[in-house]
Amino acid sequence: MITEHAIVPGSTRRLAVEECRPELQQLYFLWQKLRGIRLMPARRDFDPAQVPRLLPDIFLVDVLASNPPERRYRVRLQGTAQVDYYGADWTGSYIHQMIDRGSADRFCAIGDHLVSTRAPWTSTGKLYWLPEKPFYRFETVLLPLSDDGIAVNMVLGLTRLF
Repeated sequence: MITEHAIVPGSTRRLAVEECRPELQQLYFLWQKLRGIRLMPARRDFDPAQVPRLLPDIFLVDVLASNPPERRYRVRLQGTAQVDYYGADWTGSYIHQMIDRGSADRFCAIGDHLVSTRAPWTSTGKLYWLPEKPFYRFETVLLPLSDDGIAVNMVLGLTRLF
């Protein structure tokens, strides 16, 4: 386990897309374009070559809705900037395997909200992972993806640490 507390308590707040950093806006507007008139685009609609400069901060998370909460969100892909900061590659792991239960539960609650609303999530706050890296500010955008246009089966995200 990487940390005892992932998000500094009381530091997180929601953002409007217009308040986000330009790179988050870029991914959000690409998602909007890809979905067209649909509620959500599918993973197959997203070509990473469209956003090469964003790739180090991008991640994909599989949503396994029928699984219990501890096995509902599995990291499919994690960008190199995140791997460098976290000190571990989460690819193939469930969120609850990588961080303490309280932090994982908070992350999964956001995932559950995204799944139920099928709408993007943007937020900012402070992260605490390792003693030598006491905290970083972050901004994140989480974008639902759906193979069938109804159920969220994957989350495309970008977190910028600064």
